[in-house]
Amino acid sequence: MAKVAFLAVVGVLLALYWPKAADPNAASSNAAECRITHVIDGDTVDLKCNGTEIERIRIMGYDTPETYYAECPSEKRLGDEATERLRRLAANAPVTQVERSGTDRFDRTLARIWIGGIDLAETMVSEGLALRYNGEQRINWCDYLAQSGNN
Repeated sequence: MAKVAFLAVVGVLLALYWPKAADPNAASSNAAECRITHVIDGDTVDLKCNGTEIERIRIMGYDTPETYYAECPSEKRLGDEATERLRRLAANAPVTQVERSGTDRFDRTLARIWIGGIDLAETMVSEGLALRYNGEQRINWCDYLAQSGNN
């Protein structure tokens, strides 16, 4: 009888304290095991976490100019700058937090990402490489850059 009780206690303890597999669909995760494997452009990356498949992420909280479908040279120039800055950020510090929030129309995961404890959205916006964006209609970057004298 003592052996059965002992095994029951061990089973309960294992259930309580055994590490659980990371859920890639979780709203928020400790991302110590995540890394950016590829930067697509200034606001889109490929992310790999805990041995899961690579996940395409549209980073939330900001928007950068297009690089592939830029409508004017100034949009392409700033888009390339934002992409290069994101590459440097991803190369120099670990992903420390990921907050997922569904998917977009291109089936990319929408998520906020922190690198080295710093929110990418805050960094990109504060450095003038992006504008705050929360899903509303995107601006016309060419018009915006022309009006701000950055063309």
